[in-house]
Amino acid sequence: MAAPKSSDAFVSATHEVLFASDDANRCDVCNEAVVDDDASCAVAGRGLYVWTRGSEVRFEEPPLCARCASAIGVTAIQRAEIEEDEG
Repeated sequence: MAAPKSSDAFVSATHEVLFASDDANRCDVCNEAVVDDDASCAVAGRGLYVWTRGSEVRFEEPPLCARCASAIGVTAIQRAEIEEDEG
């Protein structure tokens, strides 16, 4: 097996690529474009990140595609039911 070339071993990105603003909303989980399509039953959603640093509380609401929003929502409901059953 041949050793990788130095150009193949590392990938780098410029500041512009890392912080480029994308016109389309992207799902925070799967990176698919988030589309609000009224013709289908698919409804996009938003997640919620909450974190604290000292007394400061920060909130972030990243976009979620319909598939990921549904999966996360159903998982949360199932976990809540398990907690309720366990008492």
